[in-house]
Amino acid sequence: MSMTAAPFVIGLRQLPYYDSLQTPEALASWFQQRLEEGLCEFDHSDFEKAQEGLLGQAIRQLPASQVRQLQFDMSAGVIPARRNDDRFGAKYYDTRPEYLDEVVNRALKQLGLEQLNTFMLMRPDPLMDVEATGRALDTIVESGRARRIGVANFLPAQWRHLQAAMQTPLACQQMEMSIARSQMLFDGMWDSMRRDNMAGLAGSPLWGGRIFENQLGQMLKTMADTHQVSPAGVALAWLHTIPGQPRAVVGTLRPARLQALAHDAGLTLSRPEWFALLEAVRAYRVP
Repeated sequence: MSMTAAPFVIGLRQLPYYDSLQTPEALASWFQQRLEEGLCEFDHSDFEKAQEGLLGQAIRQLPASQVRQLQFDMSAGVIPARRNDDRFGAKYYDTRPEYLDEVVNRALKQLGLEQLNTFMLMRPDPLMDVEATGRALDTIVESGRARRIGVANFLPAQWRHLQAAMQTPLACQQMEMSIARSQMLFDGMWDSMRRDNMAGLAGSPLWGGRIFENQLGQMLKTMADTHQVSPAGVALAWLHTIPGQPRAVVGTLRPARLQALAHDAGLTLSRPEWFALLEAVRAYRVP
């Protein structure tokens, strides 16, 4: 788990689309506000390495005491087609030790941080040399460059194969998880994670905003009015109610929305409420 129990993780993928945050001064002020609200954990990806210069300039404007509070999770291992300069131009996976070392070293230097909170492999790689990758991940932790190692979108057999090649315990798995994407609660995936002591990070917890549509959206609003929280707060409470409490990775960077979600954190739904939301999105009842 994180050093500080932030109620959710803030994903930084949408940063380029926020014109108001495109200067180091503005972004530094934004980070300071989030830290004051107890929101200290941020999700970054090698996909967005172009943002690291701006992020680093902003972080370097923060007092050392606030920099120490920042917890950056980072995922890597997927090379988008736009960064593949060979003649085939394919999107591909890369979990080679030299690539992972390069990503971690570059990110720490660019961001101006001494350590990542979590370093994650973004996808299982069918060409992974598990023994070599496992040793590389162990070395990243042993050298102090990351506190812990995680994975994303792995199946149990895949993470257990990797874990068998490592000394460092895999700490977490990130995957798409929401009221609308709950199959892992019924197919054994979530149980496997809990059995293996892996925390869950729920990506796309609001399903890109689509959960606020149709019957599910109406029910979220009704429950929000009952509990005096926002509909998004109810959606995150649905996750929070699950044993093991997966932590949402939210995509918005808007201060007002983040403040509202922080205010709503801690709400736990009753069993009838939890299943009512599940039924609303499925359009059928549990057996």
